[in-house]
Amino acid sequence: MMPPPTARQAGFPIRFLPLLVLLALPVLLTQPKAARAQETPYTVELTGLDGTGDVRGLLEEVSRLVALRDQPPPSPIGLRRRAEADRDRLAAALRSEGYFAAVLDIDVDTGASPATVTVRVRPGQRYTIGTVSVRTTSGEVLPGGAIAPGDVGLPPGSPARGAAVMDAEDRLRARLAAEGYAYARVLDRRVLVDHARQAMDIDFTVLPGPLVQFGEVSVSGLDTVGGIAVRRRLPWKRGDRYDPALMDKAQESLTELGVFNSVRLALGPEPAQGTEAPVNVVVREQDMRFIGFGFDYSTSEGFGANAYWGHRNLLGGAERLRVGAEISGIARDANLNPTDYDYNLNVLYREPDFLSRGQSLSLSGEILSERPDAYRRDAVVLSAIVERPLTDSLTGSLGVTFEQSRVEDGLRETTNTLVGVPAAVTWDRSNDLLNPTSGFRLSALVTPYVVPFGDSDNFTVSRLTGSTYWDLTGSGDYVAAGRLSYGSIFGSTLAGVPADKRFYAGGGGSIRGYGYQEVGPKAPDGDPLGGKSLIEASVELRIKVTDSIGIVPFVDAGNVYDETFPDFGEELRWGAGIGARYYTGIGPIRVDFAVPLNKQEGDSSFQFYVSIGQAF
Repeated sequence: MMPPPTARQAGFPIRFLPLLVLLALPVLLTQPKAARAQETPYTVELTGLDGTGDVRGLLEEVSRLVALRDQPPPSPIGLRRRAEADRDRLAAALRSEGYFAAVLDIDVDTGASPATVTVRVRPGQRYTIGTVSVRTTSGEVLPGGAIAPGDVGLPPGSPARGAAVMDAEDRLRARLAAEGYAYARVLDRRVLVDHARQAMDIDFTVLPGPLVQFGEVSVSGLDTVGGIAVRRRLPWKRGDRYDPALMDKAQESLTELGVFNSVRLALGPEPAQGTEAPVNVVVREQDMRFIGFGFDYSTSEGFGANAYWGHRNLLGGAERLRVGAEISGIARDANLNPTDYDYNLNVLYREPDFLSRGQSLSLSGEILSERPDAYRRDAVVLSAIVERPLTDSLTGSLGVTFEQSRVEDGLRETTNTLVGVPAAVTWDRSNDLLNPTSGFRLSALVTPYVVPFGDSDNFTVSRLTGSTYWDLTGSGDYVAAGRLSYGSIFGSTLAGVPADKRFYAGGGGSIRGYGYQEVGPKAPDGDPLGGKSLIEASVELRIKVTDSIGIVPFVDAGNVYDETFPDFGEELRWGAGIGARYYTGIGPIRVDFAVPLNKQEGDSSFQFYVSIGQAF
């Protein structure tokens, strides 16, 4: 048998192939145009959906007619087929929203250009939830009592939505888990639609499984952190009834230690014997050493900077050590030299779960030199503070401070040994520590000071501060914020209180528009004297322009008084301005410009502040 001839043997030279392809291209390229000429473009209109809420959006989402508008069918017959194929999808979507008696009419007008597809919906009465029952496989009521329909999100009379029925299974499992049935399963769900009553009845069959207790705890992922630091954070003991809320609380508590990048807790497999279930804790440690720095600026105080080094796990039990240095007052006054700047060397040691779970001990020491306009102070300060959560949002603290100081002001120079007993309570219901958009904060601080050696009298400093936040739109883009602070000093004359312990107002964290400590009583030379009582108020509107940029118009007011209680007949100092915020992962960078509205002689015409964090 002869082999097939080659292209050359057949009389067709291979070199002519490219020419043949070029000649064929116009024909190939014209084919799509011809096909497109036969397409049937169309529009879609949904009618009859007034009063059905967001059902229109759901129908548009499931409709192939809507999704494929940019890909029209090749003929009017294809368009009609596409429309009819949509009928079942649209009807199913209506049933999922409780419209079980809905009627659909689909009209295709191919005489129009483009063609028109009109979907007329007669939704009818929306069906509601009728009866809801939850029983075990044996037909008995659940252990611990029946579960009310509202507990699983299906209150009688509510819309019979398919999504709500599906969500009810998750709610049912969560409710059973909260009762201690950690391995409960929903075996069956029967739905009966009663068209006469226009209601949906639902029957759940569950297998609750055993009533579970917390069992042995295993911890994995530890390297430098000791296992005891993890176990003492668990809010249960072996043999306690299982509660998923305690698992969530344990995860949050372990995260708050600050030594883990991730924390995950999970129950082990259902025990084959007994009712104790093992708990697996999986953690991932983060870098234990850290460094950082910060800065601030105001026209009255000049530049300030700080730097610090720290260790998150000093002794293996999540003990934190932080050593820092600060300098401020740079360029505060053209006549100042470096010996007139403010300096601070500080060290802080914090031990979590001191003597009791959740209770912490903080030990700190400072060596400082301060040179604001109001006074000159050199001091060594040591303190020990025990802090304890009283509820989920209420925290209390009690401590002792020891201070050796020399303070000079416009009234006198004092050298004192002071012993203070600070006691504080903080109620925090805000939704974010660095940038709250809703909730409130309330704090009260009272510190009695005893002066066993020195020139000053015994005295007590008290201060109450509250702030609140309103999310005006629910998106966090428009937040109204307000702050009110009141302070009072008891037990001594103004001269008998060291100058650094008196109240001052004015500056970036106080009454903006005025210089630092410039509001209140002043000496004949114009330097601030401070006072024995204080009142401050601020109102802001925090507006987000983009996800990272915001503007903040604000008004501040307040004053300082030389008596124990404010003299409300004396005029308040008012300031107003506008600020910019750049939102970062560590909090907003704040730039504020403010002017005094009723300045006194010697006050500047404006103030400018740069720092990190919201004003309050």
